[in-house]
Amino acid sequence: MVKMVKVKYVDRPELTNKERVFFLDFIKGMKITIKNFFRKTITTYYPFEKITPPKRFRGTHAHRVKNGKEPPSFKVLEKFMNIKEGESRCVACYMCQQACPVPELFKIEAVQQLDGRKKVVRFDMNLLNCMYCGLCTEACPVDCLIMTDIYETASYHRAGCVTHIDDMSKRAIDFDNRRYDEPDRIWIDDKERSKLWGQIKWS
Repeated sequence: MVKMVKVKYVDRPELTNKERVFFLDFIKGMKITIKNFFRKTITTYYPFEKITPPKRFRGTHAHRVKNGKEPPSFKVLEKFMNIKEGESRCVACYMCQQACPVPELFKIEAVQQLDGRKKVVRFDMNLLNCMYCGLCTEACPVDCLIMTDIYETASYHRAGCVTHIDDMSKRAIDFDNRRYDEPDRIWIDDKERSKLWGQIKWS
C-alpha cells in the first residue's frame, strides 16, 4: 500500500518597495562576503610554501620495520616468520586486504621456507585505486602498515603510483625518525592550530 504524502505549499513573500529599490536582500548577503574579504587568508602559496600535515594525516602508506619497538602481538607471531632486524614487520596475515574496500589494490605474496617459517616476498599497493580511508592500517595487528605525512605522490606513469615493500620500509623509517615521539593529535600544538585557523568560538 502506497502512503500518500501531503505537500504544503507556502507562498513566496512579496518584496516591499524599499527592498526592491535598495536591494536590501543583496546587501545582507554581501555583508558576509565583505567581512571575509578583509580577513587574513589561511591558504598557502603552494608549492613554494608547504605546511607539515598533522601526524594523523592519511598520506602515502609505509611499513614499519623490526626495530625493537614492536607491539606484543608481533612477539607472538614472530616465531612463525623469518624477519630480520630492519626488515618490514609484515606477517602476511592479509587483514589489510580483507578490510580494504578495494582489495584488488594489494598484491601480497609470502613463501614458506624449509624451517616452516614464512617470509613476505612481495607487498605492492596500487595507490591509484586507494581511497586513503585508513581501514587497512586499523586492521593491521602488528602496527606494520601505517599512513605517513607524505602527500606528493604525482607521477608521469601509472607504474610510479605502485609502491613496493622496500619503498614502504624506507618511508616508515624516515617518518618514525621525524615524528615517532610526537603526540598523536591533530595539531602539533594549539599555537600552530591557531596560526592556521584562528580562534574557534563555540556557540
